[in-house]
Amino acid sequence: MEKERFFRYFLLASTFGLSLVVFYMLLPFLTPILWALIFSFVLYPINSKLKNYVRWRTVPAMILTIFILLVIVIPFGVLGAVVLNQAIEFLSMLLTVVQTHTYQEYFQELVNRLGLERFIKQEDLRRISEYIESEEFKSFVGNLIKDLTQRLLQLSTNMLTFVSSFLFKSFVFLITLFFILRDGEKFAKFFERFIPMHREDVHEVFNTVYKTVLATAYGAVAVGIVQGILSAVGYGIAGIKYYPLLGLITFFASFVPPFGAAAVWVPTTIYLFATQSFKSGIFLLLWGALVVSAMDNLIRPLIMKVGIQMPYIVLFFAIVGGLISFGFVGIFLGPIIFTAVFSLFLIYEKRILK
Repeated sequence: MEKERFFRYFLLASTFGLSLVVFYMLLPFLTPILWALIFSFVLYPINSKLKNYVRWRTVPAMILTIFILLVIVIPFGVLGAVVLNQAIEFLSMLLTVVQTHTYQEYFQELVNRLGLERFIKQEDLRRISEYIESEEFKSFVGNLIKDLTQRLLQLSTNMLTFVSSFLFKSFVFLITLFFILRDGEKFAKFFERFIPMHREDVHEVFNTVYKTVLATAYGAVAVGIVQGILSAVGYGIAGIKYYPLLGLITFFASFVPPFGAAAVWVPTTIYLFATQSFKSGIFLLLWGALVVSAMDNLIRPLIMKVGIQMPYIVLFFAIVGGLISFGFVGIFLGPIIFTAVFSLFLIYEKRILK
């Protein structure tokens, strides 16, 4: 009896300890693995239908993996590289402009464009002008130039890092997605046997997680569509010729962390300030900040609430908290964790309290 108990404890301790080692080894791959799990949930209905037509389960998994490669991985990789390249070009241009123009020229142009002389006394304008010529202000601008130079060099270096990291994580994501789509049901049934809960309760938790992933995915797509349409409207009002194309780019950019739609409308606003009407730039700045980007925290919880029976405020904190804690993948992880905990509380109430 003592020998059997010792063997049981030894087996549990060894399994737990080695599981921690396995988790530690998987940490570098955790993000692409999580994305593969999320996409496998979203693609599960399509994968199931394809399996009804093709008996060999490798074929549907391969078809869907190639589809995700062509529709998601490659376009978003190109978009990310373009955004990073635009950031480098913008910082380079800003650095050149700051170094080749006097501060008085900028101040005078700002006064003329905004018509500040109608709102600010000449004496106050003169004091501001004198401060601009002071050593304190020049020192501040000098530090700004130094900081911009460092950021430009860092971004240039990060370009190669970004490309290599993206290729590596994309490979891990795609190969993991393929095997989950092909053998996911076997994996789920295997791990289900080791969960010390009633089978119907396990299925209830899994079903809740599945519905949460679908609702979150639908919310992300809805936010992208709304932001794309609203941004196109703003671009058109601001007088930008190719506003439908920019609206489409904004739709795709809404899925790319950390800036999302702002990665498109912010550079466009700067372009308007530099080349066109100052009023158009102000309009697009306010439109982008108060309307386009604000839709993320407004539309996403509303759409998700249709598929997830939780209060709006709980969903809001789940999304925002997940985003802050885990990055972009936290948009999915936050609601999954909240709904899973809520389901476990209901199971506890049903099995223990009653």
